Amino acid sequence: MRKAVVFWVRKMGWLPVALMLAGLAVACSGPPTAGSPTSTTFQPQALPAATDTEPTAPDLPATPTPTSPDPAQTPLPTVPGSASELPGAQLPPGFSILKFAELDRPTALAFDPMGRMLAASLDGRIYLLEDLDSDGHAETSRLFASGFPTPLGVAVHPENGEVFISYQGAIARLRDRDGDGSADESADLFAGLPFGRHQNNNLKFGPDGWLYMGVGSTCDVCFEADARSATIMRFQVETLQTEVVATGLRNPFDLAFHPRTGDLFATENGRDDLGMEAPLEELNRIVPGGNYGFPGCWDGHDQSGCAESQAPLAFFESHSSANGIDFNRAGPFPPLYHGDAFVAIFGSFLKPGVQTGIQRVVLAQEGESIIAEPEWFARFPPGVMPLPLVFGPDGALYVGDHTGDAVYRISYGLPEARR
Repeated sequence: MRKAVVFWVRKMGWLPVALMLAGLAVACSGPPTAGSPTSTTFQPQALPAATDTEPTAPDLPATPTPTSPDPAQTPLPTVPGSASELPGAQLPPGFSILKFAELDRPTALAFDPMGRMLAASLDGRIYLLEDLDSDGHAETSRLFASGFPTPLGVAVHPENGEVFISYQGAIARLRDRDGDGSADESADLFAGLPFGRHQNNNLKFGPDGWLYMGVGSTCDVCFEADARSATIMRFQVETLQTEVVATGLRNPFDLAFHPRTGDLFATENGRDDLGMEAPLEELNRIVPGGNYGFPGCWDGHDQSGCAESQAPLAFFESHSSANGIDFNRAGPFPPLYHGDAFVAIFGSFLKPGVQTGIQRVVLAQEGESIIAEPEWFARFPPGVMPLPLVFGPDGALYVGDHTGDAVYRISYGLPEARR
């Protein structure tokens, strides 16, 4: 229960109280410290896509993908009961779920160029996990680095393998010079970032080479004094340039780039003062220079004065906490899942009975518009609350159970060593 309360007060808005109880002081950061890069507003223009073409809308199927596999086209693999290591979990036929590793309150997951998992824990530590025999379980767990207050993001540079950690007010760069699996260099690359009720969230490298990150609001509902709060920012890790990409996002917990188009998508969790049925949690397609309405607009922006803000692409249950997001790429999942977004639904300590698990969001193009259809991919039993989520280089989906101290691996069929 202690762990659940710690995360509740952090996620649902009582972080300052929790930290004061622990004997720590938390305050909104002021201007960047001396030597820190300054921030500029990102001018509206298309985000560089994965190809030379910069479409106005993603190149997506004209109609949504069917919601269940066709056994005639995709024979179901045989999955024994022993391949379900999360009792009570409900998955589509043919999928297995294994406990990849035990980990104290996982907050973020990423993979390095060697296929090893880097996992952040709420205890401020970063672990290096490796499945040496491809059986779906990590045989080794090494402490890669430590000392990061509330690390909510891990990203690995796609070219040089450097590791970037987002934590309260900063982004650190870690290097493992001698290749022993532990960082021997750690330095804050960006400091003086605002935080309070929320903070720096997960971060991802974009197809343009910049590092993108969601910056949560310092409050539940307010007009921010720092223009970088409640935004998505991007960072040039070589020149130290920083820019605000989009505004009006209360708590954009995670980001993902569409594997085919390069378009940026983000989950967002809404304000807490409107009762149990509003607002809905959101999936947003991020338009450079766009304003997404926080604090005054929500649930489709029907409120007065919200016509110019960007409407959400899809909704999730109110107060269900939509967090980790990643796109499925070509691989072991059946083709009908390729290109779909997968979102971790954490659940709620405020609203009883919220279903937790993983939602699949099917994207399709309808004229100049994008339509999105969320549906349940995996339902988890009570008490299992997923926070980070990422597809691994093996094509499996990895999800961290924050309150159950575990990382699970979901795959179509069985891991290579168990087939």
